[in-house]
Formats: sequence, structure tokens, C-alpha cells
Amino acid sequence: MTTELGLTWEFVANLAGSASYEYKKFIVRKKSGGLREIFHPSRKLKAVQIWLLRNLLGQLPVHESATAYRTGISIYDNATRHTKSRYLLRIDLENFFPSIRDSDFSAYVDSNQENFKGWTEIDKAIVTSLMFRNGELTIGAPTSPALSNALCFQLDVQLSKLANNRGLVYTRYADDLFFSSIKPGVLSSVLDEAQSIIDELPIPATLKINRAKTRHSSKKGRRQVTGIVLGSDGKPHISRTFKRSIRSMVHKFDLLREDQKVALPGMISFVAGEEPGFLNSLITKYGFELIARVTTIQSLAERQRIHLPKVKPSPPKKVRAKSSTQVLFDTLRNAGFDVDD
Repeated sequence: MTTELGLTWEFVANLAGSASYEYKKFIVRKKSGGLREIFHPSRKLKAVQIWLLRNLLGQLPVHESATAYRTGISIYDNATRHTKSRYLLRIDLENFFPSIRDSDFSAYVDSNQENFKGWTEIDKAIVTSLMFRNGELTIGAPTSPALSNALCFQLDVQLSKLANNRGLVYTRYADDLFFSSIKPGVLSSVLDEAQSIIDELPIPATLKINRAKTRHSSKKGRRQVTGIVLGSDGKPHISRTFKRSIRSMVHKFDLLREDQKVALPGMISFVAGEEPGFLNSLITKYGFELIARVTTIQSLAERQRIHLPKVKPSPPKKVRAKSSTQVLFDTLRNAGFDVDD
């Protein structure tokens, strides 16, 4: 990493040593009425985390049942896996990101040596410090979503096995676990069985189920998976609530968690594919420049044959590459990474 980014070993080691102090805290209100802490890393720490995301975490195995934070897989894909089922169970994992600890990553490295060949204990300690804040996975770091998927691999293996043995469909979208069935009564014991599996997991070792948010639904009622309503016709439908949620996320885009920023383009793409006028409505309300930042607007527009206004590109910024931090930024920019937010 130091060679590819043009950094000294001392710079990376010092950054790792102070990494837990390289975050700015934001407080946002949850839909439920509570408060959520979001920690945004400093520019230099974020730049290193982006490198780790692309060159390390992106190579780690992710289970096929995990549908969040993955290129080419969207909320729509998560929902469509359950469309043939009549009964649905949603289980929420409480305080998901902070429940994943640095000790989980350390144990993961030790038990998956084929993915970490040549790593020393010092390597492991430095990389761990660069991705965890005070020992916890943070809401706001670009590495957290992908790292959570990798560390939950065995969780997904065990819950998929449970589902297969019961003839169920299982998916996980971040902290939301979904089980569905075509037969009545089959889901009644799944919550307790899932609880037992989670309690015995070595990695992550401290996940907990939020039973207050557990939801059972059926075809007679309203089955909803990650904002998508599963209709009685066996097809996913877009709810007004889902579209309002997208508009709200666009409005406060700069305050979103990193995982929300990752998910938003897929959400917009899904709605725009069903309702071609939706993308134009976002442009009209929030402006072309913001929507261009939020998502890959050009590809969406071409698919929907939407005429976009011509925007004069800004001239490239002149960057002085004198310090180790500036060398890091230049290297990542040249590789196509966005490190300017």
C-alpha cells in the first residue's frame, strides 16, 4: 500500500495510531425518533480507506444472500427473490455496524489466511486501526459496508442453511434479515432458531436481534421488503413511501451515511426504470448538478431517452503534491477515486 500510494511507512503507521481521532461526529434523527451518530473520516483517512476498499475488501468473498453494498445488485433484486412467497418474516439486527468489532476482523484474518498471505501481526494491527474507530465499525466510513458483508459471511452461510432446510428463501440487506415461505406456519420458529445461530457465531461475535422490530406479514396483508411492496400479483411495486424516502435522501445527501450513498443510485435506477419521469422530476426539484453527484445520471438518462442540459465542466484543480497527504490524494485522483468530499 505504501509503495502504490507513494507514502512512507511512517506516515501510514502514524495515521493508524491516530485514526480513531480522525473522525468528525454528526448527529442525525432516526425515522423512529431516536438519534444516530455518524462519524465521517478526515480526508487523508478516507483516502486510505478508499484504497483499502478497492484493493482489499473488494476481493473478499461475499455470500450470494447478501444483497446490500454490491455492484450490480439493488434493493429490487433483494425484493424479487421473495415475490413467489406468501409469508414473510423480517428480522432487524440491533446497532449493526458498531456491533462489529476489531476483534472480529482479527479473528477473520486468522481464519482466512488464503486471503491475507504474507500478512504480519503488525500489518493486521495497522489495517485494523485504519478501518475501526475505537474498536467499532463506524457508520460513515467507506470501508464499513463492504467489511460488514465480508465479516457476515458465516452468518449468511448458517442462515441460508436454515432456510434451505425449511424450504424458505433467505436474503440479508445490511442489518435486515428476510425469510419467506409459500407455506403457512413455517416461519413461526425461525426467529428463535436464527437467534441461536447468531448467539453462537464466532464472527461477528456480538450481533443481537432487535425483537421489537421483528415483523411477520402475509399475502393477505402488506408484504414489504426494503421499501418495495410485494403485490398479490407476484410482482414488486414501488410505494409512495419509497419514493418519498429517495427524495428525502437526495435532499440531505451530504449528511447521509456512506452505506446510504452507496444504495441511493440503485434506488433511483430502479424507480426510473419503472417510471421514466421520476429522474426528470428529481432534476427539476433538486437541480442537475446535485443529481449528477448522487448517481450515474448519464447512463440513466440514455436508457430513459431523457434530454439533459449541457453542463460546462469545471476546470481541473491545481494540486500541490508536496506533503505525504497531497501525494496520497494525487495518486488516488489519478486512479479515478473520489477523495474530494
